[in-house]
Parts: sequence; C-alpha cells; structure tokens
Amino acid sequence: MSLEPSPDADEKPAPGVRIGRVYAALLMIVLLAALDHTIVATALPTVVGELDGARHMAWVITAYTLAMTIGMPVYGRLGDRFGRPAMLTTALGIFLGASVLCGFAQDMLQLSLFRAIQGLGGAGLSVLPGAIIADLVPPRQRAKYLGPLGSVFGIATIISPLVGGAITDTVGWRWVFWINLPVGLVALGMAFSLYRVRAVRGSGGVDWPGILLMSIFTCALVGAVSLSTEPGIPAGLLLGLCGAALVFGVLFVVVEIRSAHALIPMAMFRSWPVVNAAGLGVVIGAGLFSVVAFLPSYVQMVYSTSASVAGMILLPLVLGMMASSNLSGWLVSRTGRYKIFPLAGSAVAAAAAIALRMLQPGTPLPVVGILLALLGLAVGSFMQITIVAAQNAMPHSVVGGVTASLGYLRELGVTVGTAVFGGLFAAMLAQASAGNRLGLPASTITDPQAVRQLPAAVQAGVAEIYSGAFLPIFAVLACIFGVGVLLSVFMPEQRLAEGETRDG
Repeated sequence: MSLEPSPDADEKPAPGVRIGRVYAALLMIVLLAALDHTIVATALPTVVGELDGARHMAWVITAYTLAMTIGMPVYGRLGDRFGRPAMLTTALGIFLGASVLCGFAQDMLQLSLFRAIQGLGGAGLSVLPGAIIADLVPPRQRAKYLGPLGSVFGIATIISPLVGGAITDTVGWRWVFWINLPVGLVALGMAFSLYRVRAVRGSGGVDWPGILLMSIFTCALVGAVSLSTEPGIPAGLLLGLCGAALVFGVLFVVVEIRSAHALIPMAMFRSWPVVNAAGLGVVIGAGLFSVVAFLPSYVQMVYSTSASVAGMILLPLVLGMMASSNLSGWLVSRTGRYKIFPLAGSAVAAAAAIALRMLQPGTPLPVVGILLALLGLAVGSFMQITIVAAQNAMPHSVVGGVTASLGYLRELGVTVGTAVFGGLFAAMLAQASAGNRLGLPASTITDPQAVRQLPAAVQAGVAEIYSGAFLPIFAVLACIFGVGVLLSVFMPEQRLAEGETRDG
C-alpha cells in the first residue's frame, strides 16, 4: 500500500451526519477517559489502607498506563481495518466493564489486573476520537476541533482531584470506579451517532506478530526504566530487561517493515512531517508531562502549603495550554500555516524552563504560577498542531494508525521521562537530605506534614534542600525543548487541504 496522499478516493461523512452531535459524543468520551487518568490518585491512599497494599501501590498506576500505551497503536490499526466507530464503542464497553470490576476488587493484585483491562479500554478512548475527527473534517479545519479535545484533559486535571476526594470521603473509594458507569452509559448512548460517519476501512488482516513484539518491547523497556530507579534491584535483572527491550525492539521494526498490514507503518517515517511530529510528541511527553507530576510536591515542601493549595499550582499551566491550543487551532484553520507554532512554542518553553531553573526558595508563589502559565501557553500552541501535520501528510486509510502511533510514542516519552526525572530527583534529594546541617532525619525532610510543624527558620532550610534537588530538573527540561526547536526548524510546511481528506 502506498503511503503517498492522492486526490482520488472521496471520503466524505455520511449524508445527513451532524458533526455537532458526533463532536459532543467525542468530547464526552474523551472526558471520561481523561478523568480516570488522575481521579484514582486521590483515592489511592484510602485504597491502600483498606486493601493493605502499600508495597504494591505503584502496580495500580503502572498497570493502567502500561496497558494504555500498548493498546494505542493496536486500536489505531484495528480502527483502520474495521472502522473507528465500532472500535470506539468496543473500547468504551471494555472500559466500563473493567470499571465495575475495579470497584469489586478485594486485594491489590485484583485491582491491578482490572486496572490493566481498564487501561486497554482507555487506550481506545484516548486515540480514536482524534482519528474520527479526521474522518469528518478536512486537514485545515482539524486543529480547531482537536484543540477542545486537548482542553478536556486540562479540565479533567483540574476537577478530577476534587471529584475523587469528594467521592472517597462520602460514599467510598469504590464509587470512584463505579461513577464511570452512569457517565459512560450516557456517552455510549451518544456514541451511536458515530455510526452515521462513513467508516473508512482498510483491507487485509491484523498484524498479530507485530502486536506481540511491540507488547514485549514496551513491557521490557518500561520495566527496565522503572526498576532502575528502585534501590536494591539486581544488575542482572536490569541488564536482562534492557537486552530484551533491544532485541524485541529490533525484531518489531524488522517485522513491521516486512508486514503488509503493519501495526505501525514504518513507511510513514519516510515523511518528514511524521518524523517531526513523532519527535515533538516525545519532547512534549518527556519534557512536560513527566515533570508535572512532581510540581505539587515541590510547592508543598518549599512553600509549606497544604496538598490542595499545592495542587492548584497546576491551574496556570493547564489554563495556558487550553487557551493556546484553541487559539492556535483557530489560526491554523484561518491561515493554513502551522510551522511557526512548534518553532516558537518550543523556544518559549525552553526559555520558561530556564526561568524556572533560576527560582529561589523565597520567590513569590505567583511568579511560579506566571512562569508555569507561560510554559503551558508555549506547549499548548503546538500540542495538537503536530498531529494535524502528520495526518495531512498521510493517506486517509492509515490516519488511525498514524494518530495512534504518535500517541504511543508520546506516552512512551511520558513513562520513560517520569521514571528518569523521578529517579534523578529522588537521588539528588536523598543525597541532600543525608548531608543536611539541620539535624533532621531524611524521613522528616520528605514529609510535608512534619515540615509544617517545624519552626520557620528550619522550614527555610528544608526549602533550600528541596529546591536544590528539584530545580536542576528544569535545566534538563530546557535542553529537551531545545531539541524541539531543532526538530521544528527542519519541519517542512505542507499545504493543509481545505476539502475532504482523500486517499490513493
């Protein structure tokens, strides 16, 4: 199959389809998936206490994200093959069924298993809506529609900790999962409007060897990176996981090159817009979302705030991303030009990261919020634009696979970046805590409640230790966005089609 765009086949939406109704269904589905990313984190301490599983707390998070990462390209290919509406409703059914099972879990092993199944459903809810937009909207208009889809994740980031905490404190943590059922059934009812979209289907079979190899490669890579930050892990195990990741990664690429129905079409990487989009996706994943997880703890420890106040520090970042994502989408739809957004956005993001590196413990908290808003504005300006550029460079019959592959690479960036930054931060904090001059045990320096009970002068000393361990991460972040600038410089700007997407 050729991956060169061609103006031959007409792929218009089904007659009479109302894009507004379909779009509302997609927004509801994306919101459901986005809420589940973070709502469980609020309930997790209660879950651990009831199920007596402190040692296995990370399993609940890792099981979901790993299954989701693996599932993304699979849904992309299956959507291209069997039609995206059918695969999206299937993913929604899996997600809702697993949510019910999670609420009935009796131990951490069961909960982790059910969360993995839920992650397989969540993968489809995350990647298929963007591909369905490509079925309905010509490339030049897509960024305008993809921007609000991206904003939904920002909204979920803001409200999910509040919702999760309220549910846990009132009706119990199990309803954090069961609440998905009524919301999901509404989304499922709305999703039937998707079947008025003409399904774009490919031919041939499913690349089962590719799915198997990709799954083993991903598990080995994530396992190696995650375990490398844990103390006491045997070096032989880490070397074995690294070796498995290398071997199965190479085998996966070889199989995909030879496959007639590849899970991730390797030919798409002959297109510079796709290569640039993939690279920028990794930059966004590793450079932003992997650091966001640590910002509230930094604010808690340095500014001696409560957990709820510290969590609000993400609000400027999220609002900045939402504003620029929608504005850049509107501008691209008006002008048809997009290269300036990743170029300027990466440069401004690097500058914001450098400014964050220069923070001091006494810097007013509103200044931190302003810099984070600037970082959010910069990243949001091109977060969805790169997907549009990649979709525009590919024929419509593989747009699902391309979109899902980009999501897979970005999610890998998030997972690997989180492990690397987390390990770097933990190592620097442990070193600083062990040699502190305050006469405090290391366990006290990392306990926000204990720190708030200390005298003001001692709190200032703890803030210096914590800042010295955390702020250097922003220097690495600036370098990552510097790579984004280089990728953007070499990004070719192709004309965005104003009519319907067509295939060869």
